[in-house]
Amino acid sequence: MKVSRAERYRTQRRIDSDVSRFWILGLLFSLLVLAFEFLIDIPVDAAWLQEMEMALFSASFTLLAFYLLGLTFVFSRQEEAGKVNHHVIIYVWLGAILFHLFLLISNVANQHVYKAGIILFLGPLFLTIYHFITYLGALREARRAAKQATEASYERMAYQLILEGTRVYGEIHRLKAQFPEVDQMLRANDFHVKLERFILEMQQYLQVNTFGRKEIELLEGHYYFMENLLTLAKQHPGVMESRLFSHRDETLS
Repeated sequence: MKVSRAERYRTQRRIDSDVSRFWILGLLFSLLVLAFEFLIDIPVDAAWLQEMEMALFSASFTLLAFYLLGLTFVFSRQEEAGKVNHHVIIYVWLGAILFHLFLLISNVANQHVYKAGIILFLGPLFLTIYHFITYLGALREARRAAKQATEASYERMAYQLILEGTRVYGEIHRLKAQFPEVDQMLRANDFHVKLERFILEMQQYLQVNTFGRKEIELLEGHYYFMENLLTLAKQHPGVMESRLFSHRDETLS
């Protein structure tokens, strides 16, 4: 199946956007890692180290729980869950939780180990943020594509109704010109004024750029009215008698 140029363009633009977000978050994460490693000193004998590790452990566990809830109730509605391998993020969160738990139960006197704990918390956090951003971008793109498809479908339906309505209008005019009884019937019931107004309104919709459900329902109403008029005109006794007379002449000849 051939892919249209517009679809290829949208796919390429979506890929470029995902790659750009990944590199931006990756660069920001790398700068934070370098800052923690070379610009920040953590005193190994500080009393708040255990409290910090407990906070990181609790935050990691809580964020993992929220992420799993998101996978269950939000991301599962999409086929590719934002096009991110969520298993990697879960494993990284589990690794961070185990590392923080190790620091809580041990008395390691090395600032690089605590820096690694902070980095292990920021790593899955950035991956989770990237997943959410990618998911929201994919969801927005899917909604935009669905909206464009709906608008294209409405546009096709509108033009089809205008085309069919114009054909029905032409058939009614042919019957009016061929059988004066039809014209008299339409004028006696004030159908001709409504017919002319409806066909004019339908043709004016050729200048409309976008169509909605309201416009489609209006065009459908106009078309069904003219279709009923055509059926009524064809069932007129004068038209039926003319058809029978014409059929009898063809049989005799």
